[in-house]
Amino acid sequence: MNERSVNLAEALAAIIKPIVKEAVREAMSLNSPGAAQSSTAAGKSFLTIKQAAATSGLGASTIRLAIRRRQLRAQKVGRRVLVKRSDLETFLEANPIETTID
Repeated sequence: MNERSVNLAEALAAIIKPIVKEAVREAMSLNSPGAAQSSTAAGKSFLTIKQAAATSGLGASTIRLAIRRRQLRAQKVGRRVLVKRSDLETFLEANPIETTID
């Protein structure tokens, strides 16, 4: 009976393993920053805070803080806050880190 259980477990593992691998690959491709950006924000001139965060690699709270400090321009439309893509790019390029060669 014990040998039968081991064989059954091995057979199930052999069947389930490729299915799980494929599901993980799909989930990882959907959650990658590039995929999120291309599927939700590609070609849009205005971005939500969540999309601006995904596009820039910053956190949503950082985007909100920059808006509150008036470092990043935004517009409120109803309950939604929108950031113009060009304003986001300007904000990101405003303070580059200077590198020095020693």
